[in-house]
This record gives sequence, structure tokens and C-alpha cells, in this order.
Amino acid sequence: MNLNVAGVLVALLIQLSWTDAFDFPEPGTCGLDASDRIYGGNITKPNNYPWTAILIYKERFNRNDLFHCGGNLISDQYVLTAAHCIDGLSRKYSLDRIRLGEWDLLSDEDCDSVGNCNDPPLDVKIESMVQHEEYDKFTLYNDIALIKLKEKVNFTEFILPICLPIGESVKDQNTDNMIFTAVGWGNTEHGNITYEYGSRYKLHVELGGANLTYCDEVYEEDIVKSQLCAGAEEGKDTCQGDSGGGLIAQVDGIYYEYGIVSWGYGCGQKGMPGVYTRVTSYLDWIEDHMTN
Repeated sequence: MNLNVAGVLVALLIQLSWTDAFDFPEPGTCGLDASDRIYGGNITKPNNYPWTAILIYKERFNRNDLFHCGGNLISDQYVLTAAHCIDGLSRKYSLDRIRLGEWDLLSDEDCDSVGNCNDPPLDVKIESMVQHEEYDKFTLYNDIALIKLKEKVNFTEFILPICLPIGESVKDQNTDNMIFTAVGWGNTEHGNITYEYGSRYKLHVELGGANLTYCDEVYEEDIVKSQLCAGAEEGKDTCQGDSGGGLIAQVDGIYYEYGIVSWGYGCGQKGMPGVYTRVTSYLDWIEDHMTN
């Protein structure tokens, strides 16, 4: 890692700064990707996107682990995900814990080909979960949920929160023209027939924002303003990310979460954008449930 970047990261981790109104870290503590960016196609480096979380479920009878959904760490004790990740599985599975700092699902020690290694991933039990009170499992409106971890986590190079677009300059961005990134292991309920994982390694894919009117016409559905559409390029979709994971974008060097992976038609079909929960429509809801 670049020594200047490492120094900045250490300073930020020592001198955490929090807003008064929110239990959120400020930009510069959150949204910092300390690595030297992406390499090798869609596979990330071990320390890319350190806010990425995996929701791990247990089968009620044989107790096998199921890697089904994703989420993003937004503070030292909260993960933001989709409501359908809490509500949408059959009764034979129950959400057991959250994994942070993961890269290679098949290895206890995550190292890339040039010797960059992660700390061991951290599994944290869940204290409570809340999905939006007006979540509709048929339309997937208000497809948002918060998970409170049983204990606060310490931030490291491999575990850091994503920023939420709270400030006016980032909240009011025109998402139609933004370039987004989706990150994960391909753990969607549509693209993962094994119900274990889609990819061994953490992946990323770039997706362009799509106009809501176009999205509404494509699906012949009522796409509402609290949703966001992205990606219509062939072969690129959030099947390469995680259901419930974040749709993120970089603004002035800081990553913000603008969307939550909700639904779409198939995977990577040209002209068929994915539909996401628009995070800026739910900032008050997030604050209320983190505060209370």
C-alpha cells in the first residue's frame, strides 16, 4: 500500500470523528478505500471496499452455513441491507451472523497473488433487526432494513464503514448520470442456484445510472421515486454483486452508498437495468432507528 495512504488511514482510525445528529462516521473516516484500486478484471484486492458485509444464515436442521445476501457497514454497530434479505428466505433458514473483512470465502487467510493479505474475517452475532414498516414483499417497495450488531466493531484497514449521502452536495447528485459500483460474491437469490455462494472472491462491477422513466417503461411497473435504476449494459448486473448489498459511487474521493440491491429481470441482459432502493429517500428512517 502507498505509505501516504497508509498514514492517512492510521490517523483517521486513531482520530475518529462523529456527527452530532447521526451515529455515522464523517466522510474521511467512512468511505475510504485505502488500496490502489481494482486490478485483474472483476476480482478486487483483499482490502478493497472494506465496508462490504456478508449475511450468513443457518439451516435450522443441519446447521449448514448459507451465504445468501450482502450489506454494508454504515457505523461501528449497524449494517444496512434489503428487507427481503430478512423476510425472503424459506422458514428452514434463519439469519445467524454478519461477516466483515472477507475476501476469499474458501480461505481463512486471504492473500492475493502478490502477497497482500487481510486480517482474518470477523463474524459478529446480531442483536436486532428491523425492516421498513411499509415494506411490500410483492412490489419490493421500501426494501430496506437495518441490522444492529451485538457488539461494536473496531475499524481496521479491512473493516471500515461506507458513508451515507447526508450532506446536501452528495445527497442532491443526479443519479441518472452517475457511475456506480456494485460489490460482492454473486449471492443473489436469482443467480445462485447452490445457495452457498456465486464467486469465491469478492467481485465488483461498474454500472451506469438509468433514468427512472426509462426503467418504468422497460418493466411496465410503477417504479417510484424511492427507487433507483442502474445498469443496462449486456453482461453487467448485480448478479456480480450481492442481493441486499450496496450500490456505491465515489464523490470527491469518498465512497457513498446510494442504493441497495433490490430486484431485476434475469442477470446482465442488455437494456434491463437493476432496481435499487434509493438510500437518500430513507435517511430519516435510518437515523430514527439507529437513534431509538
